[in-house]
Amino acid sequence: MIFLTCTTLVILKNYSAENDDKKKEIELVNNSTNYQSDLQLLEKTNEQIVPWGVNSLVIAELLEQKKTNERVKVAILDSGINVNHEDLSGKIVKEFNAINPGQPIIDEFGHGTAVAGIIAANNNKIGIKGMSSNVEIYSVKILDHRGKGNIESLIKGIRWCLEQKVQVINISFGMTSDNPELRKVINKAINSGIIVVAASGNNYGLGSDFPAGYKDVISVTAVNKSYKKASFSAKGKIDFSLPGVDILTTSKDGTYAQYSGTSLATAYMTGVVALILEKHNYYQIDKYDKNLPKDIMTLLKNHSIELGNKEVYGYGFVRIS
Repeated sequence: MIFLTCTTLVILKNYSAENDDKKKEIELVNNSTNYQSDLQLLEKTNEQIVPWGVNSLVIAELLEQKKTNERVKVAILDSGINVNHEDLSGKIVKEFNAINPGQPIIDEFGHGTAVAGIIAANNNKIGIKGMSSNVEIYSVKILDHRGKGNIESLIKGIRWCLEQKVQVINISFGMTSDNPELRKVINKAINSGIIVVAASGNNYGLGSDFPAGYKDVISVTAVNKSYKKASFSAKGKIDFSLPGVDILTTSKDGTYAQYSGTSLATAYMTGVVALILEKHNYYQIDKYDKNLPKDIMTLLKNHSIELGNKEVYGYGFVRIS
């Protein structure tokens, strides 16, 4: 069975480094009055910037956290990652090619590199600031140069993640129908204490993709700077709404580009989860039990701000402090 990426990333422009209500005592950051895009700001300053998505999700104190010797293990199942990108230097610790085991991984499609930048771009003097400084990335190639893959490769990739004892799995793609074998391996991962985050899909109001549609998978949709749903967002089994429009991140050619899609919102949620694990010192997998994914879901709900119809926005926008 063939599945597609949940989004064909909308590339707005490339950049080369060379060249409303207060609720639960959490406030949304008002980004709607900032008409200058992150890309324009990067081009203008030629210095590292904090993208609007990061700024809206995390309080300043967490953004300034220092690197530690411990890392949250995050698996990105995607098209591969450009390990030579300067803003991702040192972040990818292991790779697995689920399409052609043993073969080198090259991100020809660019999707995985974009996702990785949101989660883990280095806090340095260039490019962008990712969500977390204390993440190590396990890159799993599931998608080919066209952004396509098959169920067998996805299942193989998840099994590899189980062997590596990762703590979070990011799946920024999906398919329209359920698959019993996929559901089985997803449940095995979750029951082992792994948190699975997946994109609901760019389905323009149609139902959520799988594996986002599974009960204990964190399903993510996209909103814009005004915290309104993106026109391409799905409906149905939605858990949370995160930034997914005009997102500046790393690109496969070693530069930066601005994209839109539920894939990017999913990456932001993975970053949020990683920050929560860091904050509570959950680094070692042997600290976990099968209740951890449910505990994380409860915590996310407690830090969410309702945005509207639950079938469209889920529990809303998450802001951590």
